[in-house]
Amino acid sequence: MFLRGATHSRTALLVVLLWSMLLASAVPSGGGWSTAPMAHAASQTIASAQMTVTVDDQFPRVIDYTMAGSGAKLYGQDETLTQVKINGTAYTPAVTFAKPDGATAQYAMNIASIGVTVNATLKVVGSMLEFKVTGITESGATKVNTFEIPNQNLLSVRSTQTGAAFAGSVMNTAVTGSGDTFANVTGTPATNASAQNYLYGFVNTNQLAGGLWTNAVSESSEAGRVKKQTVSRTGFYRTGLWSGEWIYRANGMTAPDAELPQAKVAIAADANGDSVVDWQDGAVAFRSIMNNPQGADKVKSWVVQRVPMNFGSQATNPFTKTLDETKRMNLATDGLGQFVLLKGYGSEGHDSGHPDYGDIGKRQGGAAELNTLVNSGHAYNAAFGVHINATESYPEAKAFNEQLVNPASPGWDWLDASYYNNKRNDASSGNRLARLQSLKAQAPNLDFIYLDVWYTKGWDARRIGGEINSQGWTLATEFPDDHEYNAVWNHWAVDYNYGGQDIKGYSSQIARFIRNHQKDTWIARHPLLGGTEMDDYEGWQGRTGFDDTVKMTFGTNLPTKYVQHFPILKWTTNTIQLEQGVTVSDATGTRVITKNGVKVLEGNKYLLPWSPVTEDKLYHWNGIGGGTTWTLPASWSGASAAKLYRLSDQGRVLVGDLPVSGGTITINATANTAYVVTKTASGAVPAANYGEGSKLKDPGFNQGNLTNTWTVAGSGASVVRSARGDYELKVGTAAGATTISQNVTGLAPGTYYASVYVSTASGRKAYLDATSGGTTTSSYADSSLWSNYISADAKRDTTMQRMYVTFDVPSGANSATIALRTDGGSAAVTFDDARIGATTRTPNPNNAYFVQNFEDVPSGLYPFIKGPAGGVNDPRTHLSELHAPYTQKGWNGKAIDDVIAGNWSVKAHSEAQGLLLQTIPQTLRFAPGTNYTVSFQYENQTEGAYAFVVGEGTAVVSATPFAAATAPTTYTQAITGSAGGNTWVGIQKANGSAGDFVLDDLVVTVGGSGGGNTTPRIKITKTDSRAITDLTIKAEFMVENAPHRDDALVGAFDQSVAMSLSARNGTQTGGVWTGDFLKETGRTAGAAVVTIEKTDTRPITAITLTAEFKIDGALHRDTHVISSFDQSYDLTLTGANGTLVDGVWTGDFLK
Repeated sequence: MFLRGATHSRTALLVVLLWSMLLASAVPSGGGWSTAPMAHAASQTIASAQMTVTVDDQFPRVIDYTMAGSGAKLYGQDETLTQVKINGTAYTPAVTFAKPDGATAQYAMNIASIGVTVNATLKVVGSMLEFKVTGITESGATKVNTFEIPNQNLLSVRSTQTGAAFAGSVMNTAVTGSGDTFANVTGTPATNASAQNYLYGFVNTNQLAGGLWTNAVSESSEAGRVKKQTVSRTGFYRTGLWSGEWIYRANGMTAPDAELPQAKVAIAADANGDSVVDWQDGAVAFRSIMNNPQGADKVKSWVVQRVPMNFGSQATNPFTKTLDETKRMNLATDGLGQFVLLKGYGSEGHDSGHPDYGDIGKRQGGAAELNTLVNSGHAYNAAFGVHINATESYPEAKAFNEQLVNPASPGWDWLDASYYNNKRNDASSGNRLARLQSLKAQAPNLDFIYLDVWYTKGWDARRIGGEINSQGWTLATEFPDDHEYNAVWNHWAVDYNYGGQDIKGYSSQIARFIRNHQKDTWIARHPLLGGTEMDDYEGWQGRTGFDDTVKMTFGTNLPTKYVQHFPILKWTTNTIQLEQGVTVSDATGTRVITKNGVKVLEGNKYLLPWSPVTEDKLYHWNGIGGGTTWTLPASWSGASAAKLYRLSDQGRVLVGDLPVSGGTITINATANTAYVVTKTASGAVPAANYGEGSKLKDPGFNQGNLTNTWTVAGSGASVVRSARGDYELKVGTAAGATTISQNVTGLAPGTYYASVYVSTASGRKAYLDATSGGTTTSSYADSSLWSNYISADAKRDTTMQRMYVTFDVPSGANSATIALRTDGGSAAVTFDDARIGATTRTPNPNNAYFVQNFEDVPSGLYPFIKGPAGGVNDPRTHLSELHAPYTQKGWNGKAIDDVIAGNWSVKAHSEAQGLLLQTIPQTLRFAPGTNYTVSFQYENQTEGAYAFVVGEGTAVVSATPFAAATAPTTYTQAITGSAGGNTWVGIQKANGSAGDFVLDDLVVTVGGSGGGNTTPRIKITKTDSRAITDLTIKAEFMVENAPHRDDALVGAFDQSVAMSLSARNGTQTGGVWTGDFLKETGRTAGAAVVTIEKTDTRPITAITLTAEFKIDGALHRDTHVISSFDQSYDLTLTGANGTLVDGVWTGDFLK
């Protein structure tokens, strides 16, 4: 222990001994910081071969830095320091000092009054200084939450030093503006009354530059990681940097953080070799002391950005399909790295089941197929991660309880209402980490976690980032400002057109200078550095264009990633110099990238060596096409010829030989087409083994042909690439049947489903057959009238819908033949994305025609498809899972159950008005002329909000609103299959009111009263070929001997309009009841028909219907009387053969 240097006088020694005795009392000051000089022991020096640092032996204080050789200096803290802060309170500790070696100073700071000792070191390593807390001992009742050494200027410059300057960065996320501050602090600089907060801070003179790194974080912010203050001293102004407050033990936590407080200073002279010393030299040196986020070394290789999306139980991108797309993209890019974010990997897809991280969605393929995707996908240079939410929880999650969430704090509300988590409790309990570990145990080789909607800053962000990293995962986040310390990818940064322009990335030259090679968190579209962007194609935001993704990959991302391979050394207005001789400049008005003087990119064309390290091939791209000449890189010296290949999703396609002349090659390129140049000829494109893990070979026809995968019998079958870049099986004109089949082996005895997308027309039948043990099960489609409205589906905006069969592999068998078959015909039939998997049948003890209890639906809401309500979107209807009591009536004011029977029901949540769900013949066929009875259990939160509909083709024939039902209620309706064969049933959102509807236990039996809807209805069909506009229907009727009156505006009579008639909730005026009795419940495109359903259980008599409408601008009017509304009536409406009286046409129009 050093109390004093041996050369000091006896008098001074006595002074110091007395002062030390006073310090030992360690009384809290509670006041401000003293800056007056104090008696203290002699300074000590610690040193390396590069630098000597003068330190205080009475307190962990740096006095100055002196560089070996040059003698150049930077400073630390020139005033004496004596105080630390524990939990925000200032204390003066008794300090003992030791110097175990020439590079290290040790300090023990004892605060006897609270029983706390803090041990720390200052250590020189090369041209770096480390300050580390090595331990905190708590011997009393006080538990340390936070630790701080205010004003501990670990690095400073003086205004008297030539070139003294400061550079610092704070978080700025807007496309415009910057978070950077650059200040000349020579002469008489502006002072700071208090310390200023920064994320990064540097000071420099004309001889030295330095930066400060710290792992500091506060409870609610990381903004004050680095403190900066300029103050006036005697004879100079000091601009200094020190660390912000550290958290040792966060509020609510029992154990201290695993990582103890530390800070580091890096000092350099001309680190970038430009003969000028400035902040950029300090930034280069800073890389030697900074934290390197987990996975930062991989970012530069993530060229392709993909987001396969699953939503609302639809499972449109199962894991094995995503693996096939990974292989296809690997071919299309010649093996470029892929970043694949699985949105909706768990539960029922995106925004479902959080935070049950281990609930890997069974409809998506479950853990087995997820592991197939990840493990096999790694061979194709792809990294895989999953989207999780630790901010909100959904009641269906098994982790959901009232300790995790605040029931009074609702969060995102789309498929289900979520509630905000108590994040600190989730951390302190260990529950969140345990859920992450559950995911790790099931999918051990995932590469990253994407943390959605985190929001919270400070320690909570640092903690969950650490939990994620502790499982070996890289951290990606949605926003740029909550995990700057350890996230390497931000969604809002790379998805440039998604979200607002005010939260888009970290806008900072300083931060990007330091970490451009480590992160995709920047504002994209930088004129020199570019920026990683996504234009993905697997359903996120409804995007479906494979070729758009390829174009973004080569047009934007590959140049960005090339540059990211080289850390930045110098950044001026028009030019950036990077390591290994790479330069980016737009001084000429066009961006040019060179390496060692050789141009590799100019504007929107390039010849980029790849990898940038090995340079074993060269990528070529030309945004406008044509011929360009390029100098080969030095690593290709001696090459006399090269091969040029065009890239496609079928792999390399040889274009021809490229002669080398004077070290240059000339390439004639098609615009926006990727090419690769190789030194030698490549072999045959290896087989992609499409369908790996799915039991089927090439179920998506990505091979581009049927060779060695499917067996063809008949004619007209071929594989065609759609305008979206999606391969599909087409069966064209054929005189007879065409069958495309394959035998699936390795099936254990049991029940399976097979499904496939199909579209057909003109009555040509398209079949899905499954044959096992001599038994064939089939389904067919002969019309495809219904659009696909699922945003996350590659088939959105087409008429391709899935068709299913359920079949058994009997005991003793282990295979099945899956066949896609068509009858002869000329109408084109399209198939795609066949799938097979194990399932269970809904029990059917009464041998009903069709049963569905929704307990084991392969995908979607079978037998329902999404209707046009809300258009093409991410629907608010899905399969809801039981987690009592939270999903059931009564919890937190819930009006109805989410699940009626078993573990699953269909739930529509505050849906858009219109047709929500409907069957189609290929999922539930109603044979022409056959009577059926449809029944199911339901609960309905709001009377009249939802309705049962019967349709034909694309038109709604009838709509029967549901009464409010807050307990399971049986609905039964008889229908008759129409002659056209396109009868369907479904659920409609009748109006814009809020509320949920839940359906379960669908049963269809053959038989019933027939004749269609048994509920009385009045159907009015337009029979006039002329346009009818401004149609108003007026109804006058009697209920319980009281007159009632209402009218409803139809407007243009050019579509199918459903209405209901009920005398409930009216107002009596002058003896007549008025109210919203006749109200529209929905409308769909199709035949011009108005259908009025009786929804009042009481008798309705003496109905007078009046129709007022216009034809060619002329008003027409007629009435029709119905004595009793106890049966169904078919009326027609025409404006023909009338009489003009007083400007109004009257006649037998409504009859």
